Amino acid sequence: MPPDADHLPPHDRPGSASELIPTVTRFVRVLRRRRGVVFNSLLVCGFLGVAYYGAATRLYQSTAKLLIIQQKQDQVASVGDHDSSDNTMATHREIVTSPIVLKSAIERLAAEDRIDLVDRAPDDWAKQIASRLSASVTRRTNFIDVSYRSKRPETAAAVVRAVIESYLHFVRETHVGAAGELKTVLTEERIKLEQSLAQKQSLLQAFRVEVGHLALPTDAGVVEPIVQRALKFNESLMAAQQRRLELQSTLASIDGALARGEDVNQHLVGVEQSVGEQMMLMTLGMSPQDMNVLAEQEKKLLAAQDDFRKLSAFMGPNHPQIAELQLQIANLEAYLREYRSNLGGRFDANQNAQLGALVKDMLRQAVGQAQERERQLAASFEQARRDAAQHSGRIVDLQMKERELARIEKLHDLLCEKIASVDVRQVQAPIHVTVVREPLPEASPVSPKLRVIALACLFAGFTIGCAIVYVQDVLDDRFDSPEELTAQLGAPVLAIVRDLEQVDGEGLAGIHAFVMPDSPATEAFRTLRTSITLNPSPSQRLLVSSSEPGDGKTTIAVNLAVAFAQAGKRTLVIDADLRKPGLTTRLALKSLPGVGDLLVADRPLEEIVAECLHRTAQSGLDVLPTGTRRPNPSELLGSIRFAELLAWAESHYDQVLLDCPPVLAVSDAQMVGRLVDAAILVVRPEKNHRHSVVRAVESFHATGCPLLGVVANGISAELGGDGYGYGYGYGHDAISDAGDPYPPPSKGGARGGISDAMESQTLHLVADVETLSPIRSPQERGVSDPVRPRRAA
Repeated sequence: MPPDADHLPPHDRPGSASELIPTVTRFVRVLRRRRGVVFNSLLVCGFLGVAYYGAATRLYQSTAKLLIIQQKQDQVASVGDHDSSDNTMATHREIVTSPIVLKSAIERLAAEDRIDLVDRAPDDWAKQIASRLSASVTRRTNFIDVSYRSKRPETAAAVVRAVIESYLHFVRETHVGAAGELKTVLTEERIKLEQSLAQKQSLLQAFRVEVGHLALPTDAGVVEPIVQRALKFNESLMAAQQRRLELQSTLASIDGALARGEDVNQHLVGVEQSVGEQMMLMTLGMSPQDMNVLAEQEKKLLAAQDDFRKLSAFMGPNHPQIAELQLQIANLEAYLREYRSNLGGRFDANQNAQLGALVKDMLRQAVGQAQERERQLAASFEQARRDAAQHSGRIVDLQMKERELARIEKLHDLLCEKIASVDVRQVQAPIHVTVVREPLPEASPVSPKLRVIALACLFAGFTIGCAIVYVQDVLDDRFDSPEELTAQLGAPVLAIVRDLEQVDGEGLAGIHAFVMPDSPATEAFRTLRTSITLNPSPSQRLLVSSSEPGDGKTTIAVNLAVAFAQAGKRTLVIDADLRKPGLTTRLALKSLPGVGDLLVADRPLEEIVAECLHRTAQSGLDVLPTGTRRPNPSELLGSIRFAELLAWAESHYDQVLLDCPPVLAVSDAQMVGRLVDAAILVVRPEKNHRHSVVRAVESFHATGCPLLGVVANGISAELGGDGYGYGYGYGHDAISDAGDPYPPPSKGGARGGISDAMESQTLHLVADVETLSPIRSPQERGVSDPVRPRRAA
């Protein structure tokens, strides 16, 4: 896994999808390089697995299957009915493993079947059984699998059998016990209701006697006598009031007739019957015979009317006696009217006043009698009304008591029905359990399983090994291979330079590419030159730098300059490290004029540059040292004068190399990076931390300086076999039989770096390119030859 991911460019961070595959690939390479750690982890885990398999106690399992069928009210639920089935199955699964069932099962076990409880206290027996017992519900079915593991196959089967028997007993007892308790409660409630019912009935009967209720059916239409009495008084009162009003009206009409002088006789017909009879007898002057006749007929009429009233209460209007009485009454009334009309002709006009006064007196007496009767009837009605109202209230109380009694009777009937249904449910249980598979002893153990242990050891060993490799990789924080450099930095590895041996000599005499051009170590610089030449990006002005001091950037820059010069390119190497000039010191050019003097001079650049350039012993290679130390190197390197210097160098040389300070130490390299075509970063994998190199690359990206590639420097022989392998078994002094100046590489180390075959093909391609397209000199490009000093480096 790439450390310091926060320092990577956004497109190179492992969080992006484009970095997932490179990250995994890099970790796979790390695993390959550290495969010994993974192998040792697998060995240790395998050894532990074998030890566990040999020492583990063999456990045997026995399993039984139960079918749970839920009985619904008035019907039996089908096996596939899942309405509330999940809750039922989960409940019974918990019941199977409940402590009360397990304790009962332990009591059913024989002594030889308690081998799993030998070293346990009796209080922990249920927990011990529960730890090895399992109950699982088969999904979308009504089956429960009950399994138990034991040291002995027969014991496992015996425990499962005992658990099932205990479970069945618990379910049966729980159901019957619950039904019995419910029946007891209902029976007690029924007895209480019966006692209350008897008490209510007695109270109701006594209240009826007290009220005097006749207990008539309500649908008969019969009214209570007390209420009926009040109604009769009310009817009589209304009749008396009507008679009084009639008498008063007749009296008023008689007064009006007398006042107007009218004949009173014509008003006697409307006078009340009894008053009229008396008036006739007293005022008409009839003979006693007429009076007797009238009296006799009146008696007959009254008797007939009396008989009619008596018989009307028992006989209908069509009865012969009723019809005969009605005819008799009509005849008598007609006779009396005719008789009186005949007597009326006897009256004369002189008797009108006397008759009127007599009629008025009789009417006044009749009105007084009617008023007295009305008063008596009103008092009687008021008393009857009060009695009826009081009686009606007690009747309402009686009806409420009757409704309360009916409610209690209904509740008593419901309790009786409930008790009957409980009796039926005691016979038929709501849950029906069937053992569809009996527990049997199994001959082969279920634990430990060799295949499971092997897979667990492989997984644990590989996981632990990967974790150790990851921790080592994070703690190491070094680049392990060119592929990792390329993946982390997003730039190719241009060349891999071995750890060069020290060469005694001053100036170019101490440079490997100049002193030993045909040695295997020098091939790395030619490879670097080839990579730069074949790169499609512009690379005439190159900056050479590193992330930290001591990475060998000066060695790479001067050897690369010699390699370019050896290829026939006019090359200029500039020491742009104005703070600590390593190139100037390496070539013994201290105290000589150089970049610092050129940048602060007042004369034109073309006039003073000849004084600062120094020709070397290598043909085509010139050096521009740092010159006099200046206090403001960053300002000098960022000045227009330095840009003019680079423009002049580009016009006079085929290749310009600048040795700059480390990127992370100072900002000089970033200032120069804005003026060159590309940069080359020198990395020492054994020394540089990954985050430092990543920050250096980000610095170039931030200033807009393209990074041409990376040079892996200082590769030791220890790294050559795994990460940075490179074949150094050939050189220019070894010519093959076919005349090929690049013999086949040795088989010593082809893994990790640029392969030897690719290097050989690249050198062939460079030779062909240089042969077909020779490098033009500055004169051929129309540029005058720079003035060179006589002093050689």
